[in-house]
Order: sequence, then C-alpha cells, then structure tokens
Amino acid sequence: MGTTFALVSQKGGVGKSTVGVNLCYSLARRGWKVILVDADIQGGVGFSLTEKAKNAVGYYDLLTDERICDREELASAVIETNLPGLGLLTRGSREALDRILADPESGWATFERINALNKLINELDYDLVIYDTPTGINRVTMAISRSAEWMLAPQRPESLCLRSLPQILRMIAAARSGQPDHEGPKLAGFILSISDPDDPSNLEDQREFRDLLPVELVFETVIPEHRDFREASRVGVPVGMLRERPSPSSLIFDQLAAELESKANLYDETEHEAGNLNDYARLVD
Repeated sequence: MGTTFALVSQKGGVGKSTVGVNLCYSLARRGWKVILVDADIQGGVGFSLTEKAKNAVGYYDLLTDERICDREELASAVIETNLPGLGLLTRGSREALDRILADPESGWATFERINALNKLINELDYDLVIYDTPTGINRVTMAISRSAEWMLAPQRPESLCLRSLPQILRMIAAARSGQPDHEGPKLAGFILSISDPDDPSNLEDQREFRDLLPVELVFETVIPEHRDFREASRVGVPVGMLRERPSPSSLIFDQLAAELESKANLYDETEHEAGNLNDYARLVD
C-alpha cells in the first residue's frame, strides 16, 4: 500500500494544483512510483500531464457508479504518463461531477463511498498516492483528507491568506478527529507558494506566517512566482518538461520533493509518531 497525501487549500489561487503536478513529476524523477488523483473540481492537473485526460474515465465517474469498481476496473482507468513511474487518475466526466455538485448531500459523496474507492486506489502498485482535492471546506475534501495519511497545504504568503489560516487549521484538526479505524492524517506542512521574492511586503508576510506556526509545520522550500510556471500551465506540461534542459525554476520542486521525503519519513519504515489530535486546533485558540 502506498503512502497517501491530500493536497488541501481553504481558498483558490494558492497554487495547489501547480504544486501537485510538479511535485509528483519531481518525485517520479527521483525514483518513486507515483499516482496523482485529480479530485479537484477544475480538473486541471490531468491536462498538465497528458492529452489522454480529456475523455478518460476518472475519479468522479468511479465514485458515482452504482457500485464501487473492482481493482481491475480501477487499474484500467489509470493513465500512465510519458514519465515512467507517474500515473494519473483524471477527474472524469463533467456529467459525473454534476451529479455530486447538483446535490452535495447525496449519497454519492458519503465518507463511506469515498473511503472505499480511495482504499482501492491506495492498494494499487504505487509508492505514493497524491490527491488534489477540491478547494475549500466541503464533504469531498474532508472525506479524502480523512482517508489519507498526510495533508499538504499550499498557502500564498499574503495578508488575505494569513487571515484564512485559522479556518484551514480547524479543517485539518477536524479531519484528524473522529476516526474510528485510524489516527487520522498528519500535517506534513504548509507550502508557501506564488511568492514574489522581489516584493518586500511579500517577504514580510512570509516571516509573519512562519512566526505564527511551529517551524516543523512550514516547508523551508518556497515556490516563487515565475513566468515558467505560467507558461508550463498554458502549454499543459510540468515545468520540468517545458524545455529540453530543466530550468532553475523546475529544480525548486526537486528541493520540495526531497524535503517531503524527509518530513514523511519515506525512507524510514518505522512508524512516524503523530501529534495530539488537538495540536492544530490549539494553534488558533
């Protein structure tokens, strides 16, 4: 069974999907077998990895099927990208997504159904499973987070995101609570993204963000605002594939991947000690 991560954000525009695509690409280049599960409503990460994503059976198709698929059906829905070791489960059809959006309280998006599907995904032949979840605090994001082992939270270092920090910390605390069969996800950390290194106020917001949280809850690697990321998104490729020779901007995600390996003890088979269930909630009391 692979180690599982949920990418979460309380608001849009923080670079969550950009981090997801490029982090998975860097992890695969470092030798891990990785599957990226596109559960975001926008469905953008699939198109950044392969043109096959457009008409593929995906996550929400499988979730809204009358019965949960078996392992063989799930494996046939996974798309292998051009990078060996990197697989993709797309968002799926708009029709399937609309079934959930039309009635968020419907039985399609129950924790039990999402947990059952995610358990099958987690048992596929991958070392790492990374879910790009819908933005905000909602039933699907909470269910995916509760079924994961780790949470990653990209956050833009600016005043508006600083003000929303209590909400996402409470969401993380809620995802950890009330787990009948396991201790709940651990927070690998916040990833500061879309940061302008030439803006003094942005650097001040970074310092303020780090001062608010324990040092181990914020990644050292900062994802800068860079034209390469916008260009890669426009072309529909990870930034590492934008040019024949990797640009310095793409190496940022190699640093992030190395830091994640350390934070999540990916090379260590010993059990990682989790914090108290109320650790994250207490930070905003």
